[in-house]
Amino acid sequence: MDDDIALEMTLIELISSRICHDLVGPVGAVNAGAELMGEEGVSDDEALALMRKSGLEAARRLQLFRLAFGRAGNSVDTASMRDAARHAYEAEGKVTLDWQDLAFDPSHGRVVLNMVMLAREALPFGGTISVTHDSGGRTTVRAEGKRAALRAEVMNVLENEVSADELDPRTVHGFFVRNLAKRSGGALSVLQQEANIALIYV
Repeated sequence: MDDDIALEMTLIELISSRICHDLVGPVGAVNAGAELMGEEGVSDDEALALMRKSGLEAARRLQLFRLAFGRAGNSVDTASMRDAARHAYEAEGKVTLDWQDLAFDPSHGRVVLNMVMLAREALPFGGTISVTHDSGGRTTVRAEGKRAALRAEVMNVLENEVSADELDPRTVHGFFVRNLAKRSGGALSVLQQEANIALIYV
C-alpha cells in the first residue's frame, strides 16, 4: 500500500476511535437516564433532566467534531467555530472559553478551533481557555487551570516528527493539529508552564 494512503487510513481509524471515545460518556448517560425512568426513588423529572443534559452535550460535541475534523470546517466562518466550541464547553460545564471576535485570516479558523480543543485536553480539572491574536499575526490559545498540562506523548507529537505507527487515539489529535497548521502555511509551537499552557500559531 502506498505510504500516503496508509497514513490516511491510519488517521481515519484513529480519529474515528477518538470521536467514539469522547462520545461514549454523554451517550451512555442518556441511556442511563432512560434506564432510571420508573425506578423506585428516582423521579421521572430527574431522569429526563439527565437525558436532556447528556443529549445536549453529545449533540454539541458532534457539531464540534464536524467542524474540526470534517469538510464542513473548510467552509464555515470563524464565528460559527467559536460558537460551536463555546456551546460544547457550556454543555460540559467545566471550561470557560474567552474567544472574542479576532481579525485573523478566516481560513485559519479551523486551525484555531483545533488548538482550542487541544487546550481543553490540557485541563483535566477544568479552567479557562482564552484566544488572542496580536498585530504580528500570532494567534495564542492559552489554557489555565489546576494541573494544566498536555501529556508527554502529546507534546512529543507536537514537537517532533513521528511516524503513523507511533500514533494512538490519544496522540492523533496533536499530530492532526500540527499538520493542519503546516498545511495552512503556518507553524505551531507550545509553551508549557505550571498551571498554564500556550499553543501559538504563526
